Amino acid sequence: MLCLLGFSGCDKPPEKSVLDGKWKTAPKSLSKDADSPDLSQNVAYMPRKVLDGSGYGWVMNAVKPWPSDSSLEQIGEHFKVAVRTSIEALDQILSDPALSPDEIASSRYSRSTFLNYLGDPLKAYEDLCLARKHVETNPRIAKDFLYTIIYNQGVTAMRRGENENCIACRGESSCILPISKAAVHQNPEGSRIAIEHFREYLEKFPDDGEVRWLLNVAYMTLDEHPEKVPSEYRIPIDRYVHEGNGIGRFRDIGEKVGLNRLNQAGGAIMDDFDADGKLDVVISSFDPTQIMGVYRNVNLEAFEDVTVQAGVSNQLGGLNCVQTDYNNDGLLDVFIVRGAWLTPALAMRPTLLRNEGNMRFTDVTSSAGLADPLNSISATWEDFDRDGKLDVFVCSEQQSNRLYRNQGDGTFVDVAAKAGVAGGEGMVCKGATWVDIDNDGWPDLFLNHLSRVGAQLFRNRKDGTFENVTRAMGIDGPTMGFSCWTWDFNNDGWQDIFATNYSRSIGACVQGMIGQDHSEAKSCLYLNQQGERFVNVTKDAGLEGVFITMGSNFADLDNDGWLDFYLGTGDPNLGTLVPNRMFRSIAGKRFDDITASSGTGNLQKGHGVACGDWDRNGSIDVFIEMGGAVNGDKYHNILFQNPGNENSWISLKLIGNTSNRPAIGARIKIQTDDPDLPVVYRHVSSGSSFGANPLEQTIGLGKATKVLSIEIEWPVPASADATKRLQRIDGPIALSRTLRIEEGVFPESNSAQ
Repeated sequence: MLCLLGFSGCDKPPEKSVLDGKWKTAPKSLSKDADSPDLSQNVAYMPRKVLDGSGYGWVMNAVKPWPSDSSLEQIGEHFKVAVRTSIEALDQILSDPALSPDEIASSRYSRSTFLNYLGDPLKAYEDLCLARKHVETNPRIAKDFLYTIIYNQGVTAMRRGENENCIACRGESSCILPISKAAVHQNPEGSRIAIEHFREYLEKFPDDGEVRWLLNVAYMTLDEHPEKVPSEYRIPIDRYVHEGNGIGRFRDIGEKVGLNRLNQAGGAIMDDFDADGKLDVVISSFDPTQIMGVYRNVNLEAFEDVTVQAGVSNQLGGLNCVQTDYNNDGLLDVFIVRGAWLTPALAMRPTLLRNEGNMRFTDVTSSAGLADPLNSISATWEDFDRDGKLDVFVCSEQQSNRLYRNQGDGTFVDVAAKAGVAGGEGMVCKGATWVDIDNDGWPDLFLNHLSRVGAQLFRNRKDGTFENVTRAMGIDGPTMGFSCWTWDFNNDGWQDIFATNYSRSIGACVQGMIGQDHSEAKSCLYLNQQGERFVNVTKDAGLEGVFITMGSNFADLDNDGWLDFYLGTGDPNLGTLVPNRMFRSIAGKRFDDITASSGTGNLQKGHGVACGDWDRNGSIDVFIEMGGAVNGDKYHNILFQNPGNENSWISLKLIGNTSNRPAIGARIKIQTDDPDLPVVYRHVSSGSSFGANPLEQTIGLGKATKVLSIEIEWPVPASADATKRLQRIDGPIALSRTLRIEEGVFPESNSAQ
């Protein structure tokens, strides 16, 4: 029966009345099967149910747990077997000539989801048509599920159009909203069929904001928006197109420079892994059968895929990754987390890759004591106990969190429970960021949860334990959090927090884009009130929209001295097509959405974000690991080349001695001769909890002509001489250069790279 495939699943209705306007009856659809009975006059149809059409949920439910000693290759094989055996089982069911129409419909719908998972929307669409044909023979079943099938017919056809155009014929402007003339679909059939089904759906349920948006996007791909969109369904995007004070148009050069791998969701790191002064790229993939990627920067002109030479061909899967230097040898190591979005029975071990030099890595996870399987999406490194060695906090979705203390001999011990930050099972920790809330030099910890637990803030007691100060410090949400980060967005010397909210309402997202109010929960921008408490300034900053944020990161993209940010957006649903977003800081007071003018609003799913000056021209570029949760929702990775500007900049590479070698946690204060930007504050970190910026800090200095002084507050061990914590370099210091500053070395010994 229909419960076989989940037709008895979530009965949550779709978004309704999420976009303003009065609805009229649309022209009658032509998509109805000619042989199907006309039930429209006799059946009170229900709106679509929120059923998984991508196959993600069905595959995850079909995967059988693996033995605890399974290799990553063996785990990947479990996923392959789950898909293959599920399709075989459905084919066996469908071979039964005595199957009833509703059983055929259920099995066909189920089969379509597995085909979408594999990336075959053509065959998936055929199964949906067959499912529809049999549903329409039974008014009782048609009442509940016909329009669910119609919706999925539209989404599957839409994905076909994306595959045949944005992926197969990829160009610089592919899938970027607004769709340019160069990106109009040359193979239009997918979008044409999608339009037919979306209009058919809206004829019956005109208040569905998500379907209205997808209809408009389909017309955009054919260069027929807004003129050919029926007026009652038309969504104007003029406000989105013309909003914000732009900084120029970025170009997607990923394909040109060798960073255009086609993959599922994953993590991204941009940093110097071979110590040659150039920024390389490391990526991971949610796909448990796909290896990570390692790319060497070649002469600041392109990237070479050195994954095999790096010795990581057996490193499969992992939704996120981050750099570290756990052994203080001056070579950046890599930490990969796995098991996100899965059940506890499908927990996976992380990986710690030790850098052996020359872009070669060794898996030391087990010997380091880090091999416990977890369901994790995020990890963040910091010297929390101030002993000169980097420790790591690992978010867990299903188990307790881990705080691994570095013992200095290549091993770690979990002290989360003793420290008071283990949390509880099922708290769904999605993001973590270290933040010094009171400028005492000791890292405190902010956690973002995808649960009603809400965000939490823990103060470092300086004795190996933490105190929950969430309410006392004014932290109240988000309750459905995802990525987060620490920054000083208003340049006052006190670290602030941005915590994204993972509302997945497409209707509310579009409302924000076109300037309408919405009722969904919002992200939270917390302004630090000089260590006393935090104030939520989201509204004043112009960030009350719904963005459906997953990956993210921040940087000064126009070198004006104020930090901007980029959001990767989406969810596992194939129909979630909303632009990734870029925001520009306006003097640390508010943020303008400059997505359209910057040309960075790609509609495909954005995950790990890494912002860095890969070509050493002084302007920070943006790399995004792209793709959804299934093979049928893959996309090419993107490198957005910054158009550049005339503002001043300096880049600082800090080298710790008694502090941890990459100087994670170090505070930077730069004084300039620009009266409008006399002081700029930064701190050394990889940025967001979902994406990793270089630890080297490229710092915009506005209209400054020289640097008057640089002050470094090193994260020295607590036992060290306190007078060695602060290091000052007096100017004048020339601009437009990379300066290597080593802890405790006299200024004249520091050399520019």
